[in-house]
Amino acid sequence: MKKNYKLFRMGLTLIFMHALIPRMAMADGITFKIIDGAASDALKATIERNTLHLMESLTVSADVGAKKLKIDKTRFTPEAVKELGEIWKGSAMTCPAVTVRTRLLQTRGGYQVRGIPVDILEADKDEERQELTVDFLPDGRISDVSISMDLHRYEEIMAQQETPLDYVRRQIIVGFVEDFRTAYNRKDIGFLQQVYGDKALIITGRVVKEKQNSDQVSMTMANNKVIYIRQTKQEYLTNLAGVFKRNRFVNVRFEDIEVVQHPKFDDIYGVTLKQYWHAGAYKDVGYLFLLIDFKDEDHPLVQVRTWQPEKNNIGQVITKREDVFHLGSFKIVR
Repeated sequence: MKKNYKLFRMGLTLIFMHALIPRMAMADGITFKIIDGAASDALKATIERNTLHLMESLTVSADVGAKKLKIDKTRFTPEAVKELGEIWKGSAMTCPAVTVRTRLLQTRGGYQVRGIPVDILEADKDEERQELTVDFLPDGRISDVSISMDLHRYEEIMAQQETPLDYVRRQIIVGFVEDFRTAYNRKDIGFLQQVYGDKALIITGRVVKEKQNSDQVSMTMANNKVIYIRQTKQEYLTNLAGVFKRNRFVNVRFEDIEVVQHPKFDDIYGVTLKQYWHAGAYKDVGYLFLLIDFKDEDHPLVQVRTWQPEKNNIGQVITKREDVFHLGSFKIVR
């Protein structure tokens, strides 16, 4: 009788302890496996568990309509927790029932996995499915989450490296561009404040419709032109803060990304890409050019940003890819 009472007490204790353990997010049909690249089996297992936890937590939190993302914060750095919270404010995300098998990439600060599919619920149906890049510290904790560029394009950019230093910089640029894009989704003015140089040249193209003369009733290209507006860093960020304030969700996508190293200054790179912008009722598509300066290797800065509209208001192409600003468009003085 005494023995049975002891077992009964143990059973109660186990039940009580179980009640104190936070429930981990679980979602059916999601699996994540690393097939190569881990330094040890222990690290591989830690990163698999943490990534699966992220994927499941996104789905479970979205399914219950949680205003705040429910995660085990011990699996993340404080910075990653904050960034994920900001992304979640803009839109909940879910992971489809999928098996992800991927390589673990080594980065300057640790490790990275790419190509994790998510559905961004605030986006239009045709813009919903996107992918995440997840970065890890050497101990396997998640240190950064951003929206990915296409995996095939990433591999093409990295394959163009000419030296080990060029490879590292290209990897930094890809991460930089993905964080840059995600900063718009999470409406992170603070991040953008840090990445633009204080004297950055910011140029934005805008289609202007000219008044028609009385004898020019049917005009197409002739009555549309692009004017270029130069802004200071502070002017640009102030205007952008207004856009963020007026819109619950800002969806920015990048395609056709090209990275070019300057032929004379090997620490300067040009990044050209096609940008899709959607905020509220406003949409546009155009070409973005960024001149990124690696003079301080640990803190690369955007010294030039230009945007040119691809088409006018009636759908005619006014900026071709070959007409986009590039490294040769600007005189660099060192």
